[in-house]
Parts: sequence; C-alpha cells; structure tokens
Amino acid sequence: MKKLCLVLSFIFVFALSAAATQETLIILDQSASMYEPLQYGMKFKYAKRAVYKILENMDDNEYIGLRTIGINPEKMRLNSVVTTQTLCHATERLNDINPHNRANIKANIPNIIPSGMSPIQYVLQTALKNDFHASTDIKHIILVTDGYENCNGDPCNYIRKQMLRRKDLIIDIVAIGVNSKDAHLLQCLTDATHGKFINVKTPDELTPSVNNIFNNPHPTPISPKLTEPVINTPKPKQEIMYKNYLLEFNE
Repeated sequence: MKKLCLVLSFIFVFALSAAATQETLIILDQSASMYEPLQYGMKFKYAKRAVYKILENMDDNEYIGLRTIGINPEKMRLNSVVTTQTLCHATERLNDINPHNRANIKANIPNIIPSGMSPIQYVLQTALKNDFHASTDIKHIILVTDGYENCNGDPCNYIRKQMLRRKDLIIDIVAIGVNSKDAHLLQCLTDATHGKFINVKTPDELTPSVNNIFNNPHPTPISPKLTEPVINTPKPKQEIMYKNYLLEFNE
C-alpha cells in the first residue's frame, strides 16, 4: 500500500512539473483611429468590449496583464513634447502579469482614451523584453487593434525573426473593423506564431468571435527552420503630417 501511495505521489508531482506554464498579455490599441465609427458606435467601444470578453473567458488564477499601444494624452503632454517620435514610442504597461488580475484590468479599461499612432513593432519588442518571465513556457499575446503599423516598423518581419530562435510565443489578434489590406498584414503575426486571427466587422460578431479564440486549444508553437528566409513585408505609405483627434501637431 505504501509503495502504491509513493508511486501515485510521484505521478502527481511529475504531472505538475510537466504542465506547461503560460502568461497572457493583452495589448490594447488606443490609437486615434479608434475614434472611427463601426455601426452603432466608435471602434474603441468594441475594442474595450473585446477586452472584457477576453477576461470573461479566462480563469481568475491565470496570469494576465495589460499593455496599451499609446498613452493617454494628458499624461503624454506632461511627459514630453508631442511629436511623431514620441507617438511612435508611446506604450504603457497598465497591469503587470499576475494571477487574480481580472478585476484590476477591468478597472483600468474605462480610463483609456484613444490618441496617437500604432507602433505595433515597438510595442511587441517592449512587451517581449519587459513583460514576461523568462521561465514561462508559453508567452501568449492577445492584440486588440483596428489596423496595422503606421510608425515605419515592420512587426511581421520582427516576429518572423523572433520565431527563428524561439518557440514559446503565440499571438492572437482581435481586429476591429480592419480593412482587407491591413488584415492580410496582421495575419502574418498569427500565422508565424500559430495563433488565431478574427476580424470583427459588426457588433454581433464580437462575442462569438472572441469566444472562438478560447474554444479550441492552440497547437504547441514550433519555430521555423533556421534556414528559412525572412521575407520583408510591404510597409504602408507613411504621412509626415499627422493630425490626432486629441493631440494635434505639425512637423
């Protein structure tokens, strides 16, 4: 009987040690284009609702955090002169990745104001460098955005290069009313990391689309072969003059 108990204890401990650990970071795009309309309201209304739906699908003991693409305009004005350079380096970690964090994240959502641009590559670099623990088996990013990079970055190429040397990253994307060109570019991020891409075109699609991310488990991330070539993706044309709905400036 004692031997049986020892064997069962060993199996239990082994199962715990073998279970993959995962951290999830929600990245919410708060760029000025989120003021654009989407049926019965502006895009940001549905972007926030998407974050709430994501949190509803997660257990409270899961490790979750929140980072934004952009910074609230009042805080940006206090910290620096508003230029293209500052807007293209604007990101803030509002909630560290921790368990029992859903209520804390929900409390921050109403205070986020759309402003600025979409430095997606810079934000992904910052998140992967600063937000996750090195020992975690899976780094899971859920990006909620309404468009592609507009700060001269190339997030697709950046993530492809990352996946040449790592296999612990999954990126899911909840796109809010994204056009077909940007949708194609964003899907590169999910394809490279074996993540899921959904594009919400109407409010009615929001709940089933977000739920779909969690209905089926992700495959184990697999890095491409080291010899696989990195393909540069086309960059959208950039404008020098930029008018923000809340932060207006000329360069």
